[in-house]
Amino acid sequence: MLALSIFASASPVEAAPFASEAAPIISGYGDFRFQYDPTRLALPDGTQLLNAHGLVLDPRDKSIILTYEPVHPSDDKHCMIKWKPDGTGGVTIGPGEELCAGTPHGLRLSIEDDEYFLYHANNAQSLHKTRMDGSIVWALHGPPTPDPKFLPNKPTWFAAVPGSGRVYMSDGYGSNYIHAYTTKGTYLGYSFGGRGTGDGQFSTCHSINWDARVGQLIVSDRENHRHQFFSTPTDAKAAPNVTYESQFTVPELKRPCNLRVASDNKTAVVPALEGPVGILNASNQLVSLVDVGGLLGDQGHKYPHDAMLLPSGDLIVATWNPGRLSYWKRL
Repeated sequence: MLALSIFASASPVEAAPFASEAAPIISGYGDFRFQYDPTRLALPDGTQLLNAHGLVLDPRDKSIILTYEPVHPSDDKHCMIKWKPDGTGGVTIGPGEELCAGTPHGLRLSIEDDEYFLYHANNAQSLHKTRMDGSIVWALHGPPTPDPKFLPNKPTWFAAVPGSGRVYMSDGYGSNYIHAYTTKGTYLGYSFGGRGTGDGQFSTCHSINWDARVGQLIVSDRENHRHQFFSTPTDAKAAPNVTYESQFTVPELKRPCNLRVASDNKTAVVPALEGPVGILNASNQLVSLVDVGGLLGDQGHKYPHDAMLLPSGDLIVATWNPGRLSYWKRL
């Protein structure tokens, strides 16, 4: 049987890692072609994912961490799974209901004074900072102030600005404002954005991240079909204000959920909710497209929500409802 593929077919040498499969699933093109490996990222016993939302790579041991919403929260009290670097040995971690009540969403790593932390955005108006094992450092609930323009409040993601002592929380499913906090959880009295289509405005500011390639914040402005860049001081004594700098669109990625820079500090990966995952070069030009939804949609992998290129070059993808994980071996 022929391999299932998109844009390019696999040679016998490239298909060798899974040559025993009757029909290997292959996607991508150029230097970024991948083969789906269904044996990795298996869920721990008793775990079913309603949503697979956010991914993080633990820099200490390269293990993979996912935040998810369980199908049966009365039976599964957790919302985090950790796998070994090769995608095996999945186990649930974290304190359970104290962290997981509501809809766990975006997950972001922050390195602060040589310590590692995770920032969790929850659609149910809650924000958490935890250690890497999920133990809670602090928790906040509700909008930063009673100002009506900050309602509704449904946080989606965080970004940490290295060395600044600040994090920015994106209220992507609510007010479309982005709020500045200290790493201690104190609101700094500064927010930017709001709903609209102009420069610096958003229509679902779904994700915010720090793009080390350019030293700026990048916002995945999903329903405006674009990414926007903002500069902000990294000096801890400076004001948290941001300045709109630029934007770009990738026509093949209509509803971008996140942009994550790979360990080479050049390549970026962008999951798009309508089905594909794009690989961008240092100039944010599309250099490969992995048709996750088209090739695995019949297995429930319909809506890519987060994705990550591992140090090995392999790709992992988390999809929204129904929550699914897929591991793609780079060829």
